[in-house]
Amino acid sequence: KRMKLLRLTPALKATSAPYNQFSLGLKATIDQTIFSFHSYEDMQIDNNIEAFHGSGSILRSYKVLKELIKKNVFDVIHIHNGLTGILFFFAIFPFNLNLLSKSVFTLHNSWYVLKTRNQFLDFFVMMFSASVCTCGKSSFESIPKLIKFFIGSKMIPVVNGFDNKRIDKVSISKDKDEFFNKESSLKVLCVGTLNNTKNQIALLKATEHIDKEMEIIFLGDGTNRKMLEEYSKSISCHKNVFFKGLVSREITIGHMLEADVSISLSKGEGLPIAVLESMYAGCFLILSNISPHLEISPPKSRCIFVDTSDQDQIIESLNYVLSNLSEIRSGRDISKEYSTDNFSAERMLEKYKGIYQSLYDRNKEIK
Repeated sequence: KRMKLLRLTPALKATSAPYNQFSLGLKATIDQTIFSFHSYEDMQIDNNIEAFHGSGSILRSYKVLKELIKKNVFDVIHIHNGLTGILFFFAIFPFNLNLLSKSVFTLHNSWYVLKTRNQFLDFFVMMFSASVCTCGKSSFESIPKLIKFFIGSKMIPVVNGFDNKRIDKVSISKDKDEFFNKESSLKVLCVGTLNNTKNQIALLKATEHIDKEMEIIFLGDGTNRKMLEEYSKSISCHKNVFFKGLVSREITIGHMLEADVSISLSKGEGLPIAVLESMYAGCFLILSNISPHLEISPPKSRCIFVDTSDQDQIIESLNYVLSNLSEIRSGRDISKEYSTDNFSAERMLEKYKGIYQSLYDRNKEIK
């Protein structure tokens, strides 16, 4: 009999780590039901995974979760954000509170990146969860000492992992360049939500000081998209800038396999999957010098860290890539072994399976 798991996530979309990294990675070994607060009409869910959603409604979500708990006996509940954790708490209150002993919560970000409301929700869920995981050491270290005083004994840093087999599969089936213009002098990729934290504006401002032709593709959507699009129109005609919105993971990987450089000038992260995937796919990396990026620590010949408050450092890093482009393009495989040795999804999922099994065994003893 396979372990039965309920996974709670705010959304199911192309960039969803709970689905891409966890659900797909465990579909062969664990019987999974996934609940999303928001609807997921644009997502094709794997046939091995049962999926439900709350249409973005708190009341509907409460009812759906209540019904799921009534009709199923779950061995583990994995909560991936504070809001769905709160909804789960109310759905089991007051007669099924024993399910709290089966719950594990994962913090997918650094604490300081979260809005105050989300910090409050996450702290509440951390308090009642049986086990709390962070997505890496830097995420663990970002949590205030006062919070660790209350929950430190049940906290476990589990380093994020990426699915290299998925990248290999896309690479094998890809027979030609289709996303970047072959004639581009420099192919730049930027993956992430378009907002102030991800700081895409710093890249656009820096490119104004580069006098060579380059193509920049932004993958992702967000509140800053319109502003970034307007700003990009004022940049020199030598810079071809494209905003493609949210795309599937396979298409994202396809871009990574073609790009010369992948750039993240983010002010805060958990431990970014897109950086791990870009590193394995062969991109040279230009990264802000925040703790989660430093934790990844790519091979020195394949990465430059910059202080995003110093525009000259960003400009110098782009000029370095342009000056050493042939060497950079010929060294695409340098980071592959390092990536899989330190950040494989298999390693991450083995640790989570151990955590699930520990909760399962502990509850079995109580029975």
